Amino acid sequence: MGEKGAERTRDADRTREAILAAAEDSFARLGFERASLQEIAEAASVARSTPAYFFGSKKALYDAVLARATARAQDAMARAYANGDGVESPEDAVASYASAFIDFLGSDSRFLRLVQREALGDGSRVAEFFGRAVEDAVAALGPAAERAGVAPERLILDVTALCWYPFAHEHTVMPALGLAARDPAFLDEQKRHIGDVVRAMLGQSPE
Repeated sequence: MGEKGAERTRDADRTREAILAAAEDSFARLGFERASLQEIAEAASVARSTPAYFFGSKKALYDAVLARATARAQDAMARAYANGDGVESPEDAVASYASAFIDFLGSDSRFLRLVQREALGDGSRVAEFFGRAVEDAVAALGPAAERAGVAPERLILDVTALCWYPFAHEHTVMPALGLAARDPAFLDEQKRHIGDVVRAMLGQSPE
């Protein structure tokens, strides 16, 4: 490939990335039905026909956005599992998982909004992602679940709910409780709380 060809490829990659970023913001804010390719094109500073040229249809663009967002989540949790390989106890493995998941949700509001919108439908395009995520979590948290006498899936559901709920309801229940989901002090306290819950399940005293 010549220099001009390489430059065209870089330009295409930059345009595709700009469209994906604009589309992710639009779909997260408005949902699939209300978002439009025209608005996405304007936000990406490209011609109206460019999103369709690159992705073919709004549905194909939406699928690409979901794949992009879930890939970020997979990468974040994969790093957490890798960092947790050297933990000393099952409860530490759970704490590492919870801490990484809370940090990810706290820094990636678009992912959460996209998944929340998917959860309102009758079927979800991200179900496959969660299937793979659960398999990884079962392997990582299985020892803690065994010690607690519960199924790994039950432990994962409980811990994930404790991580997810404050962000899912940061504009509803949390303000009513006088809490801010993204307040660093609250996040640190929530991580400790999850650790205490897990230790109680394992018959240990809270820290």
